[in-house]
Parts: sequence; structure tokens; C-alpha cells
Amino acid sequence: MVDEDTGKIVAEKVMVAESFFSRFRGLMLRRRLGGDEALLFRFKKPGRHSVHMFFVRFPIDLVYLDLDSKVVEVRTWLKPWRLHLSKVDSKYLLEAPAGTVSRLNIRIGHKILET
Repeated sequence: MVDEDTGKIVAEKVMVAESFFSRFRGLMLRRRLGGDEALLFRFKKPGRHSVHMFFVRFPIDLVYLDLDSKVVEVRTWLKPWRLHLSKVDSKYLLEAPAGTVSRLNIRIGHKILET
């Protein structure tokens, strides 16, 4: 995935969660998420989607994207055993290692493209 606005690579290895089970499982029970990895949730409909960090062992950054793959919300350093409910409608959610948003200067309005 690439940030079209900066040209920076957001993640080289992107796992996709589309089914109910894959979205529910997410990153649970993984030991870590590599610096070049991310998990992309593709939701059936746009909406205010929630994230749970139950059984996730490490903090992550969340990047919510609209139908046009533009960033509409970011949440950084979400810690294990926390919940997050998006404040805006989104169609996609990218979960990346904590620190990704600040390291790559991802901002609302940027367009994140699948490569």
C-alpha cells in the first residue's frame, strides 16, 4: 500500500480481512506485526466501525479510509485490551504497527492505494 500524497510505502505485505471470521480474528494471538506488514479490513458497507484489541499483544495504529481510499480518521498507539469506535463512516480500515502514522506522516485527506 502506498500513500499517494507522499509517495511513501505504507505496507509491502498486506493481509486482507473480508469474511466475518477474518475480521473478527484480526490480529488476535499474533506475537507482532512486522514493520512492513498491515491488515486491511474491507467492510461490506460504509459505516462507523469498531475495533477491539482483546487478545492482541501489541499496540497498533488505525487508518480509516472512505470509498475513495482517502483517510478520514486516524488513531495512533491503540493499546491491547482497548476498544475504539470510529467517529466517521469508513469503507476500509488499515491496522498497522504502532508508530506508522507518525513515521510516514499520514494525514486526513491522504489517499492510500493498494499496490
